[in-house]
Formats: sequence, C-alpha cells, structure tokens
Amino acid sequence: MRVAGYILLLSAALHVLAVVLAAFSPDAVILLVPAVLYLLLAAGLSRGMLWVAWISFICMIVGAAGALSAMFGAWPVPVWVFASIFVADLAAAVLLFGTIWSGSKKETAQALE
Repeated sequence: MRVAGYILLLSAALHVLAVVLAAFSPDAVILLVPAVLYLLLAAGLSRGMLWVAWISFICMIVGAAGALSAMFGAWPVPVWVFASIFVADLAAAVLLFGTIWSGSKKETAQALE
C-alpha cells in the first residue's frame, strides 16, 4: 500500500507540474484539486487504511480516464504530462487493486473464524 501512496505522490507532483508548465492558466489551475486530494489519500495509504485504498482505487480509475481524455483535448498542458499522469494513475490503480483484493480476503477469513 505504501508503494501505491508513493505513486499517488508522483501523480500529485505531475498535476502541479502541469499547472506550472501551463503558466497557471485558469484552465490548468483546476488540476490542483486532484493534486491536493492525492496528497491526502497518500497520507491515508501510508497509515495502511484499507478504506482509503478503496477510495484511492476509484480516484485512480477516474484520474486515469480523465488524463487519457485530456491528452486528446485542447489543454494548455503538454501531452506528455497527461500521458505521465495516466501511467502513474493506472499503475497506482493496479497496485491498489492487489492491496484491496488481498485485504478483502484477509477480512473475510477473519470474519468466518
């Protein structure tokens, strides 16, 4: 879960980089919202909270889809930044899926005992 948190931090940094590269244009400043959200989620993941992993997983799926669609839009941000965000979000989603899957199996086994 900690590695996924680090990837969320990377994605947050890429969101901030996108805003800086777009010279703080009003269209790009909205990217600071997911950056802050990802920072908060990374803090929860560093504490090993499974419910935060669920929320993070959903956010990463939505974030990856948003980054993919933004690559083909008219943004003042270079495409490579959105491609990097897409890869980071997808990687975090895969790691979080593994965490959730193993965590869910453990919780189910404990409930049946």
